[in-house]
Amino acid sequence: MKVLNTAWFIALLLCVSVVLKSASAAADFTFTRNLSLGIRGDDVSALQQFLIAGGFLKILTPTGYFGPLTTTALGAWQTSVSIYPPAGFFGPISRGKINTVAQQAPISATLAKDAVGTTTIIAETTSTAVVNIIDGSPVRLKIPKLNIDAGFQYNGLKSDGTMEIPNNVTDVGWFTGSPRPGEKGSSIVTGHVAQIRGGIMTKPGVFSNLSELKIGDKLYVLNDKGESIAFVVRESRVYDPTADATDIFTPGDGGIHLNLITCEGSWNPEKLSYTQRLVVFTDAVQ
Repeated sequence: MKVLNTAWFIALLLCVSVVLKSASAAADFTFTRNLSLGIRGDDVSALQQFLIAGGFLKILTPTGYFGPLTTTALGAWQTSVSIYPPAGFFGPISRGKINTVAQQAPISATLAKDAVGTTTIIAETTSTAVVNIIDGSPVRLKIPKLNIDAGFQYNGLKSDGTMEIPNNVTDVGWFTGSPRPGEKGSSIVTGHVAQIRGGIMTKPGVFSNLSELKIGDKLYVLNDKGESIAFVVRESRVYDPTADATDIFTPGDGGIHLNLITCEGSWNPEKLSYTQRLVVFTDAVQ
């Protein structure tokens, strides 16, 4: 896994300029064909991303396959916008409605491959009904000192082995290759420091003030069981993007940890990234 060597740290560009660039390039995406159960394609991925963003489709990432979950999610969306009957068939009426919305909030199959939802991870299958499973996965991160109360996205690995990051500046991301917060090991949570457009910060990110956390400060993770798990800051470190970051993922002490990662340093317009990474190490309050 690249996340356990130096390569992952270079790829962790915790600014959203790349995401915004992809979205902007896809502003003219238009659905042109009918979609129904069993169909595959980039337009299916784009439709799924639209439904994920709206909270209708409860899967981690678009699959490009129009399966039972997509049918049900589409029907729920159709009901919400008064399209009757809400049959889960994506025809001319639904296309017209979503194409109008897409011009206001562009989506694309390209962006969908890297974007993730903000709800429970559920894999879409072709023949098996899937239900939400309450398993202690994180729902919200609260850091009282910084006035942070953020929702979680669930981020895995990209096809090149690098780690996904949140697709907006308001959510935080739990790396699903790490333990759930509250389990033994080091849970990894990422967040953007800023939204950058044209080399200028246009909006602060959820972790814009993360460097203000000091030893002894507390933060809390609310999970899907309704439990609140407390953590206390142990230390903060600033890393070079090429540094060996293995210790962030593998504590080796059998304890329960939560490590927060964001960008630090100055903005490099050529690399579309900051020059350093900030990691705040925390331990579960026993």
